[in-house]
Amino acid sequence: MVMNDAVNEFSKSRIGGAIVLVLRAIGVALGLFLMAVAIPLFFLPIPLGIPLFILAALLLAASSRTAHGVVTGVLRRFPPVWNRVKRMFGEKD
Repeated sequence: MVMNDAVNEFSKSRIGGAIVLVLRAIGVALGLFLMAVAIPLFFLPIPLGIPLFILAALLLAASSRTAHGVVTGVLRRFPPVWNRVKRMFGEKD
């Protein structure tokens, strides 16, 4: 299963599709909220903003196809990081 794919056959039914849609909307809202919280935290002496921003970006990428494409495009610019991420999701080089 590739990241951000539909959840098996569950999302193809009417009720399952609605549940998946609601969960994705919640994921997008939470990801955007965490990004908004992370930006002011960048300027604190304790480095809380960077890990929170990374967590928010991952949550947003898992919930939104557009954000997934953006995050994937950024990661592909850094091959060592991209190869490590691919290995975490079970893909071979």
